[in-house]
Amino acid sequence: MILVIGEILFDLFADNKKLGGAPFNFAFHLKKLGFPVRFISRVGKDALGREILYFLKQHQFDLSDIQIDPDHDTGTVKVTMSHEDHVFAITPDTAWAHLSFDRGLSTRLQQSCDLLYFGSLIQHSENGTALIQKVMRQKQSGTTVFCDLNLRPGFYGPAVIKAVLKASDILKLNCEEWLEFSDIRISETLNREIMSPFMTANDLELIILTLGSLGSQWITREKSHSCPPLSLKKVVDTVGAGDAYAAVSAAGWLNKLPIDTIMDLAGEFAGHICGIKGALPEDEHIYNDVRQRIQKK
Repeated sequence: MILVIGEILFDLFADNKKLGGAPFNFAFHLKKLGFPVRFISRVGKDALGREILYFLKQHQFDLSDIQIDPDHDTGTVKVTMSHEDHVFAITPDTAWAHLSFDRGLSTRLQQSCDLLYFGSLIQHSENGTALIQKVMRQKQSGTTVFCDLNLRPGFYGPAVIKAVLKASDILKLNCEEWLEFSDIRISETLNREIMSPFMTANDLELIILTLGSLGSQWITREKSHSCPPLSLKKVVDTVGAGDAYAAVSAAGWLNKLPIDTIMDLAGEFAGHICGIKGALPEDEHIYNDVRQRIQKK
């Protein structure tokens, strides 16, 4: 089982809205790739919350994993463009930020779990920090923890970065986040003599570093790997591309595929997501090729 904890919300574009939230995007992709996924989140007792519950039911997610908040609205993020990049304005104090450690979550943590995923956004508040600390105390030993650093202005600080680093076995982040996270220059991240002590000191198995136009890097204690960027045929928007990359990376890692193969697959899939509006494809045929290739060992 893959256990995913965190936000589900609506990305509000100028002309429409799309379902998103990094943890949900990650969970959705892995479910469509054939992995057993449980997704823990919280929505408001409102129209947007009901829309989310309907969508989750249509895609065979277990609704008992979704908490209903009578006091806070379902989460939203306003997405705008600035200088050819996206700007995200997160609505504060919405339902997902009040996710609680309930009996259902406790039960999931007692079950066999191959991978536990959460991001940095859920930890921006005292409630979220306490939640993840309790999750870490109660998770089964041997569970790999995958953390995705998503640093949004006003929703992180040094304490969040420190907490994510402490929790992670696998850490995924982009180049801008790396500069917030470490004093090591990007040009030095492929240097084993520099990175191996860093990985060991922080008890990290893997760092996944996405570099935009420069491609990506995977860094383990033994070796660093680099992958050039893909030449994209069409870019509609890049919302959710990093989550798509993370999901395929996790799938390949769990299935013990060669790292170079995983990097290629993850890059290709992220490229497909860049060709659609929003983070989730309506045409699920996009998963067929990746699913077949991921299952090959």
